Amino acid sequence: MAPAASSRVERRKARTRQTLLDVALALFSEKGIYWTKIEDITERADIGKGTFYKYFETKEALLQALLQQGLDLLLMKTKEAARGAKPGPKLLSKIIEARLDFFLEHPEYLLLFHQVRGLLQLTTESARDLRAVYDEHLDRLGALLRPALNGKGATNRTLSTALAAYTSGLLTYYLLFDKAGDLKRRRGEIQALLEQSLQALM
Repeated sequence: MAPAASSRVERRKARTRQTLLDVALALFSEKGIYWTKIEDITERADIGKGTFYKYFETKEALLQALLQQGLDLLLMKTKEAARGAKPGPKLLSKIIEARLDFFLEHPEYLLLFHQVRGLLQLTTESARDLRAVYDEHLDRLGALLRPALNGKGATNRTLSTALAAYTSGLLTYYLLFDKAGDLKRRRGEIQALLEQSLQALM
């Protein structure tokens, strides 16, 4: 196959894979990860079920790819915000702000992360794979948070776990139980709560 034709095929495959991920993310937000079937994803994506299996062996494999994509995007936005911030409380504030902004812009990922955490308690192979994705994210976030500690007592992992848990926990609560506009309106209050909680750990 000529290089140009080969690259066209690769681009088409990448688009099809991304379409499956985008459709699944929307359906997981609407119906939940437990109640969304592969048939729901392929029907909405207008893609044959056989094609789905060319990209993902199972729904759990798609879920893992989606989790990885979301956490990578979240970490990228966090790194961008942290760039150039002074070590200590200012850095922590910038990192919290970036994560709040990300979830306000992408509530579908907030719901996905919330749902996936329920699977992490299981002992299946797919649950272990999901846990490995989360572990890697927490380690990378911990490394980013290290300068915020300024040599204080908490470990990188303690702070990264608390930041991830507090942020998604608070925002999920607001998203589920308050009006949609409340999240943006109460953003400053939420940020202050998170900073206060995390400073107490340091």
